[in-house]
Amino acid sequence: MVADMPQETTGERLLARRYRLVTQVGRGGMGTVWQAHDEVLGRDVAVKEVILPHGLTDEERSVQYKRTFREARTAARLGHPGVVTVYDVVEEDGRPWIVMELIHARSLDQVIKQEGALPPKRAADIGRQMLAALHAAHDAGVLHRDVKPSNVLVASGDRAVLTDFGIATAAGDATLTQTGLVMGSPAYIAPERARGRTAGPASDLWSLGVTMYAMVEGRSPFERNEPMAALVAVISEEPDPPTRSGPLTPVIEGLLRKNPDERMDAIEAGRVLDDIVRAPTVDTQRTIAVEYTEAPPPVAPAPAPAPPAEPERTHLTPSAETAASPERPANRPQLPQLPPALAGVSARRALLVAAMVIVIILAITGIVWGATRGKSEPKTSGPPSHPATQTHATTPTTPVRTASSSSTPPASTGVPAGFRTYKDPQGYSLPIPQDWSKPEHKDGGGGWFFYSPDRQTYIQVDRAETADTSALQDWKDLEPARRHVFKGYDLIAIRPVHNGKPVSDPTGVRSADWEWTFDGRGGRIHALNRGFVMRGHGYAIVLYAPDKGWSKTWTDLQPVYAGFTSEK
Repeated sequence: MVADMPQETTGERLLARRYRLVTQVGRGGMGTVWQAHDEVLGRDVAVKEVILPHGLTDEERSVQYKRTFREARTAARLGHPGVVTVYDVVEEDGRPWIVMELIHARSLDQVIKQEGALPPKRAADIGRQMLAALHAAHDAGVLHRDVKPSNVLVASGDRAVLTDFGIATAAGDATLTQTGLVMGSPAYIAPERARGRTAGPASDLWSLGVTMYAMVEGRSPFERNEPMAALVAVISEEPDPPTRSGPLTPVIEGLLRKNPDERMDAIEAGRVLDDIVRAPTVDTQRTIAVEYTEAPPPVAPAPAPAPPAEPERTHLTPSAETAASPERPANRPQLPQLPPALAGVSARRALLVAAMVIVIILAITGIVWGATRGKSEPKTSGPPSHPATQTHATTPTTPVRTASSSSTPPASTGVPAGFRTYKDPQGYSLPIPQDWSKPEHKDGGGGWFFYSPDRQTYIQVDRAETADTSALQDWKDLEPARRHVFKGYDLIAIRPVHNGKPVSDPTGVRSADWEWTFDGRGGRIHALNRGFVMRGHGYAIVLYAPDKGWSKTWTDLQPVYAGFTSEK
């Protein structure tokens, strides 16, 4: 008996008396993905509607529905930030609907088509996140079996999320694939699967290798006009050597070994990808590391008010706040990497050491002069907001020349003394210290970077067109996957912005801080990533500075946050 094809769903339907379908956001071979609203918890979700092709028998249709339920069980048991979270599975009209985390993102396939081949370092970062998700799945006894660019979502900050475990298999599950039928995409399938042999974790790693090849070359090396021709190429042909892969070449070649026993494993691939992502960029290589002893200030500085006590550093447990908001959270910028310390100083660079000492003395003199002059000059803006937390209130290793150290008079536009306004074409603006660098962009995205004169303190600003459900939850989801990016990483806190600029929200839905320290080239580095929502867009301002003297640096740079505006 052949069953009729179910009628496709239209918008505004209420599913299971709870999930109201709003708009269609995607469509694939196995169904449609809807943006929906959970009217019980008051949050936006994604709902996958399974639409089977016409002409299936009742038995075949039943098998496909079982497969869908298995997809939901498979994804739900992983609980990894690199895997789309499954919230619920409901049955209506005799078929399953999968309720998932809603991620506002393009697929990797769309990114490649719209932007072309990706730089190797960016491809390595995305590939590393995919590898982490696959490794977690394999540890749980789950194979994906359809890793390809269209099954990877790339959210703001290049957060990569693996989706569509529709043909995944789990240990203990009976196979639901018909005998002789190979499931998956021919241009990305592993040779052993194309031959009908048993798949293993190495099969997913092959598909990851093809995906990374596609990221840097713009296409799969086995892409052909016909599916059967692609399968033949996978089995019998060697891929054309990649020409744009740079340092990724050993990983791609290691993952594309046809014999799964000889294929590069996840541990080795992860190590190489980590090295690529952490490698110094052109920007950081322009900065020469020098050793110097800070000279004593020629004039004793005016006494500063006593700093607040250092807070206890602890890992925060998930917030009890679950209130929904129509706003969306801050974006997740790609976090910049600091290169290893440069060993030694050559004789030719000795002159730079002397120059640095002179600059330091002049800078300290400017701080004292600016502080005393500031007492007699009217302020052009209100007092800066107190930071949520402050630590290690000691004199900075290298002075940060900000508003208090500049002789520039207040601008007529209301810009704080010693600052200039940076206006971004995307419609936002913020004050930047006058003597800091012009905006710089790093390979792989991540927004704009502004550096202090000594380049030891810098600010990163990034923007996302849309944002997710909660800024606080956004950081909590991303933090585990980013721990290994920074050497000596130590989390201080992930918390709502209770009283701070540009946006305060004690629930953490519209504004949240992620604060940590790590080992930099010149010592311990302190970082604070403030994510917030303004005019419906997600923003992040990340401050990196020496941990010694963090409190003063943070306070001096509050005009950056207080003066942030968005016009679009």
